[in-house]
Amino acid sequence: MTSRKVYPKRITTLSGVSDFRLKHKAKKNVSGIDAFITNNIKQGNGDPTDAYGQIEFGSGTANTAKYVKVSNTTRVEIIHQLITKHWNLKTPNLIISVTGGAKNFTLRTRLKEVFRRSLIKASETTGAWITTGGTRTGVMKHVGKAVEQYAAVKDDEKRVVTIGVAPWGVIHKRNVLLNHQRADQMIPKVYDAEEGFEGSGTLLDHNHSHFILVDNGMEDDRDGASAIYGSEIELRTNLEGYLGGLQTSRRVNVLIVCVIVQGGPGSLKTVVGSIQHETPVVIVEGSGGWADVLANASSMNQKQMNRDTLAEMINECGMDVNEEKLDDWTEMVKECISRKDLLTVFSLDPTDLSRDLDIAILEALLKATSDDADVAQSQQQLKLAIAWDRSDIAQSLILTDDACIPKKTIAKLFYEVLEGNKHEFCKVFLNFGVDLKQYFTVKDLHSLYKSASKNLVFYKKLCKRNFSLQGVGELLLEYLGKSYISVYKKRRPDSPKYCAILDVEYEEGKFVPEINEQKIEGWSYKCKLDDPYREIFQWAILFNYREIAMHVFEYMFGSTQAAIMASRMLKVLASQMGRDQETKHQMEADADEYEMLATGIFSKCYLENQIKSFTFLIARLPKWGSYTCLHVAIEANDKHFVSCPGVQNFFDEIWTSKLSDNHWLHIIAAGLFPPLIFTTIRYDETDEERGAAEDHAPAVANGMEMQPTPRVEDEEYIVGFKTFNNTDPELAEMSDYTLMQKLVIFYDAPIVTFWLNVVFFLFYLGLFAYVVLSGFQLTVVSVSAWEYLLLAWTSTFLLEEFREFINQEARYFSEKFQIHMKEAWNIMDLTSLVLFYIGFGLRYDIRYLFEALTLYAIAFMVQCMRLVHIFAVHPVLGPKIIMVGKMLKDLLFFLFILIVFLLAYGIASQALLYPSETNFTDILVGVIYRPYWQIYGELFLEEINFNPNAGDFACNDTDPGLPRCPRTTPVVPIMSALYLLFANVLLLNLLIAMFSYTFDKIQSQNKEIWMFQRYHLITDYYFRPPFVPPFIILSHLYLFLGFLYRKIISRMELDDPFRRTLKTNLDEEDWKALRQWEHWHAKEFVREKQKDDENKVDHQLSRINLRMDSITTTLEDLENRMRASSHAKLNALINKKFNQLERLVGGGSVSHAKNPPKAPVHVKARCRTYPNSKQKKVTVPDDKVLWKVEWKDYKPPSYTDPIVAANPVWADEDLEKYDPKSRPALPYNKFDQKEKVLRRSHTGTYLVVDGIPRNPKGRTGIEGRGLLGRYGPNHAADPVVTRWKRNKAGDVMKTNDKPVLEFVAILRADTGEWAIPGGMVEPGEAVSQTLQREFGEEALDVDGVDMDEQRNIQLLFKSGGLELFRGYCDDARNTDNAWIETVACNFHDEVGDAFKHVEFSPREGEARAVSWIEVSHKLKLFASHHDYLKKAADLHNAYF
Repeated sequence: MTSRKVYPKRITTLSGVSDFRLKHKAKKNVSGIDAFITNNIKQGNGDPTDAYGQIEFGSGTANTAKYVKVSNTTRVEIIHQLITKHWNLKTPNLIISVTGGAKNFTLRTRLKEVFRRSLIKASETTGAWITTGGTRTGVMKHVGKAVEQYAAVKDDEKRVVTIGVAPWGVIHKRNVLLNHQRADQMIPKVYDAEEGFEGSGTLLDHNHSHFILVDNGMEDDRDGASAIYGSEIELRTNLEGYLGGLQTSRRVNVLIVCVIVQGGPGSLKTVVGSIQHETPVVIVEGSGGWADVLANASSMNQKQMNRDTLAEMINECGMDVNEEKLDDWTEMVKECISRKDLLTVFSLDPTDLSRDLDIAILEALLKATSDDADVAQSQQQLKLAIAWDRSDIAQSLILTDDACIPKKTIAKLFYEVLEGNKHEFCKVFLNFGVDLKQYFTVKDLHSLYKSASKNLVFYKKLCKRNFSLQGVGELLLEYLGKSYISVYKKRRPDSPKYCAILDVEYEEGKFVPEINEQKIEGWSYKCKLDDPYREIFQWAILFNYREIAMHVFEYMFGSTQAAIMASRMLKVLASQMGRDQETKHQMEADADEYEMLATGIFSKCYLENQIKSFTFLIARLPKWGSYTCLHVAIEANDKHFVSCPGVQNFFDEIWTSKLSDNHWLHIIAAGLFPPLIFTTIRYDETDEERGAAEDHAPAVANGMEMQPTPRVEDEEYIVGFKTFNNTDPELAEMSDYTLMQKLVIFYDAPIVTFWLNVVFFLFYLGLFAYVVLSGFQLTVVSVSAWEYLLLAWTSTFLLEEFREFINQEARYFSEKFQIHMKEAWNIMDLTSLVLFYIGFGLRYDIRYLFEALTLYAIAFMVQCMRLVHIFAVHPVLGPKIIMVGKMLKDLLFFLFILIVFLLAYGIASQALLYPSETNFTDILVGVIYRPYWQIYGELFLEEINFNPNAGDFACNDTDPGLPRCPRTTPVVPIMSALYLLFANVLLLNLLIAMFSYTFDKIQSQNKEIWMFQRYHLITDYYFRPPFVPPFIILSHLYLFLGFLYRKIISRMELDDPFRRTLKTNLDEEDWKALRQWEHWHAKEFVREKQKDDENKVDHQLSRINLRMDSITTTLEDLENRMRASSHAKLNALINKKFNQLERLVGGGSVSHAKNPPKAPVHVKARCRTYPNSKQKKVTVPDDKVLWKVEWKDYKPPSYTDPIVAANPVWADEDLEKYDPKSRPALPYNKFDQKEKVLRRSHTGTYLVVDGIPRNPKGRTGIEGRGLLGRYGPNHAADPVVTRWKRNKAGDVMKTNDKPVLEFVAILRADTGEWAIPGGMVEPGEAVSQTLQREFGEEALDVDGVDMDEQRNIQLLFKSGGLELFRGYCDDARNTDNAWIETVACNFHDEVGDAFKHVEFSPREGEARAVSWIEVSHKLKLFASHHDYLKKAADLHNAYF
């Protein structure tokens, strides 16, 4: 007996809800509201109200609204209870009370658009209620139109709450709203809101969501409208006042603002009442009526306001003056302007397109609650802005430069913003400078994970682990692999890993938490996080808070590693999304974006310094699971990152090691014949030669302003890189390689290992082929020596396969197995080895000799396929091999389709040709074998068209030695023809089309895919022993003995899963310096990316459209005013408006000069008198500076200072004393190996005339060397040390909304000018050494600085700095034959700790004074130092 499901019967209501329980619940709610209204709400005559329920507006609208008729004496507490409990409205954050003209009036086009749009924006962003008069006239109609046009949500539950408080007695067709029976309130009342009706009364506006209809017992057709209008004002005022005394769910007071548009004397009374109740008022200027009168009066004081002035203002606004009420109006206006803190005037400004009414409304509220002397008020304002979700208000009005909100409060609010996923506020707080390091604790991090989004799979899995940090680590272990080392594991408090996420320095036995402290998973509640930005970024990525993650990313250190990890985590999370395809695609897109960011930042770092970039790429990341950037990028399948030039060049460095460009034949020959290593193999230049060339070479990187700056500190990274690269660090100090060193370097290079493995693998295949073809006897069991050699050789392959398996980048055996078997080539290797050993085992049984030979042959075929993988490293063959692999996948899908046709035809033809066949082999031949070969042209026609008389097909039904004869049937040939038509024509062409599509699709990506897969081949040979099979057995023996020694004798734990990965370990100081260096470049890249985004066509078009809209509306305003203005006023107005339009479109005045004047060339170098002498110069006009300009009369004096002429060690020999033909030739435009001096110019190749160089910038008015020691360029270095200027509270000071920089300046002893400390590069000295030395000599007396402070300063200089300038320096000491060129680098102390306790003390004779000076355009500095500071300010987006 089968069970049958019984489904409940569907009950469909009028609203489309198919559930009886919903209908029952609705009836229960209606019953509750009916009882509440009957018992509590009365109408004007004291009886229970007879009008309440729901309105359905007709006339083509689908709007509905809830309404109730109440007495004008009804208590506001009851109305509030009705609104919140029975109408289910939540308490608002803000009430916007709109008042004004009750009669229809026209607003200017632009003002009408701004009013409607920004009113709804203010309501939707702040969660505000809008209260009006509720009728379809005057300002109420404009509010209704605003809801109709701009409200984002139209459904009843989430629509903008617009409450109309209207007098009952003047409502047109009010009888429709009455409930004649008790059950009528359940039936919606149809109310036709037609314009132009005949009769008294006014219509309800159909765009309002709720109506409170106030009944004072009078009706317009009986008592007159004048007795009814205004009867609702008192109840509305009391209701708004009551709501203003409540608090929201966030414990923020509900605020009220009154907005007046147009209006008459009644609106003036409303404004006065608001002022008396301390309610801020926003006046919409330009709307006409009393709004314009109050706007004009707001700029006056009480003494200036009198009866005559007010009368004149009323007349100017086009209204009539009532002499009887003028005195009262004057007093009311005076009362209004006496509280200007409560008045805010909103006026349209065509040049300011960003200021809307919503801004004015919120400004009015903040102004009304502001008190400069009260910090609590600022905190309250910020909380209001957060409750309103208006980050723009917080940024422009609250979190200003002079904001005095405590840092702890800022951090606490920032935490609330994170919990609420208010990403715009997150950006505002980060820009303001929230101190996460000081106030973000383990408790806060734990709470973030508990309060995150509940919709994601990660939240559900974390919920099962009680939202513990350890649970987060376990999930990351599950997502990122078992080799991930979580920092959230439970640790002993006295272990260093316990402090991994904390802001404490571990010292053995020193860090012990307090016993009575409240703890989370062993960590103290109060423990501060070491890197809170990383923790928040990881939290945001895991819970898909994409905007927050991106904002935090811009401020965190280690941007490249964070972006790579984000890409990896997002791809894993996307794979867990299941049916939520939208979120999955969004996560994948975000992963691609982070990959692009990582690529851009790393490429920028690579252009600056290759060695540091390579080190950062393979540095171990303890906070990210002890992975490396490269490892994570490979795991995340980040092809774009791996294929970028920086990573590929790193692969090249690993691949070739210390070898230069050598032909592969030379490598093979030298590998086979070692003496050739010393004669034919070329090696890279030694580090001493390379360092000198790189340190003094001009840097050009695609025209970028940020140029590579070589550093002497790179030597530390170089040594670390060499250690990683299997090279003895001591070799870095050698000037040349010895014979033994060359031998070691050669055989240790992966490229040599590769080619030798290829050669010996070909030898192996040759031996294998010989055994299969000639060395295998099928008659006797005889194993030759060649076959035993083949067995031994193959066994070394097995051992190597085992070594690769053991050294997989995983901790556990199961994970190693999964990783190893993911690679198809490993499966092929194991298959060939298994086949070979089975075949060799069968070799000793004479019965299975042929089967053994068969297995040998198949194993040989599989081994030959290995050559395809070997040559995947080739830049031409590699991409083609990848393309073949992709096409094989297409072939598998094609075979699935082909099998369907093949089986259909094969079974049918076999059944018809050989009915009742019982031999299984014959059935398989007929079903599969014959149809398959028919595709290739073997048609089997003699069998299909069998003719027993022809004798073409030998068969016999009685002879068991011959095949069975087929039946003769005409159906099979027809079926065969159709089958071949589909298989040969349709399916094969389909396969060709699939291959073509795959080819076109991969053609643009195959290079990138090849670059990505190149990693595995390079690492394979990088970690492979240098001995090749079969000699590799020696390496295996050595490794095995080493394992036994470490495990048994030394008892070392081999738990590092990454001991065979490309990685390097840095000490803490080097790692901090490297992160700081990368952080600077990351900030620069993000800034450049933002500028590029702003300059994109879409962004430009949106700005142009916005401006054109403003121009159009402004012209419409002009047209409207033309009809109402006199001719004289019109001309003035037109001139004013068109001036505004010109500024708007042009963005300022436009210069019409065709050829703007060029800046003079090296002005300071052409000063009248040479420094420190009385030698006068020839005056060189601007148009005669360049050498290409002919000047026959130019005969400058020659001057060389006596100090220079004395020929000290730092100066050249005087060449001018020689005859031009016999002058010694100096190596101009080269590096002088003899003097260890760079004579190349940063500006390019300079001219040399008669053995004397010429100034590349032109004439200076004097020849010789002056005070300069070298002919040609005299290289200098200028360190620009900066920090942020801070107030006493430690906050960064700002000017014009930009942070202010300070720099270390010296007062020069020779010229008396303020300057950047700097000096000349000494012979054999690197530029980076000069930067640090000159700063110490001129600005810092090291003797007075303790060791800790010296270490901080050294760490700052160790970061490498950012290059600001490299080139010609306009200096008064320059001459026609000698000039100064400099490299200026910025060393920025972001936190301000490096020089916090350092007192500057210049050394005697170097400078008169040293001081921190604010960076500003007003400074007058020595030489070109002003330009360097300008670039530093631009680099940090600081004020200048």
